[in-house]
Amino acid sequence: MILVDKRIGSHELLGPLKALGLPVEETTLEFGDLLFEGRGVGGKPVTVAIEYKKLGELVTSLRTGRLQDHQATGMMQTYDFRWLLVQGELLYDRHGTLLRRHRRRIMLPMPGKMTTSELFKRLFVLQLTMGLTWAMVPQRRDALRWIEALYHTWTDTDLDQHKSHLVMYEPPTLVPLSTFRRVVAQLPGIGFERSRAVERHFGTLARAFTASEAQWQVIDGIGLKTAQRVV
Repeated sequence: MILVDKRIGSHELLGPLKALGLPVEETTLEFGDLLFEGRGVGGKPVTVAIEYKKLGELVTSLRTGRLQDHQATGMMQTYDFRWLLVQGELLYDRHGTLLRRHRRRIMLPMPGKMTTSELFKRLFVLQLTMGLTWAMVPQRRDALRWIEALYHTWTDTDLDQHKSHLVMYEPPTLVPLSTFRRVVAQLPGIGFERSRAVERHFGTLARAFTASEAQWQVIDGIGLKTAQRVV
């Protein structure tokens, strides 16, 4: 269940999130605009909160210090994982000063007189010192999809069961890799390049996986430590 703060700003997300099929409920949150329970390591429940701001609102809150002193501090003390989702067009002049669109073709300085460099540096500091990870999207529909993806990332499976980051890059080859090399290349310390020599030496997966440390060390480039890790 995603709890959505009922105050102006976050309240506008309630209906669209429902339309995406997400379980939402309106409430009052002391800190953050959206809150849900995720699945941490081993399925341990963790709290995941999102502060949602339009770009102009973000600049104002940074200038007044409300985001740093009140919102980000409160989120850090209350929730396990914190996110800042910023929505708006990133428009700026040749000096990097932020602009806002007035009508269709007229650009005016954004209140707060902040440059893109200052904006990004402030956001980086919030992330590094207060754990407030930030993301920026241009339109509300993008914000809704971002929230949907974050929700499912945290609720579909336990944190330590995600596998999409456990991949091995295989450089393109003119000749398709054999099953032997695809398997052996994933062994610790072997990799794509050494898998060729391993295949030439052993020939079959059965021989490779029943070989001793001494037999592995015969292969050029494989020392004692690598052999021990493989065996």
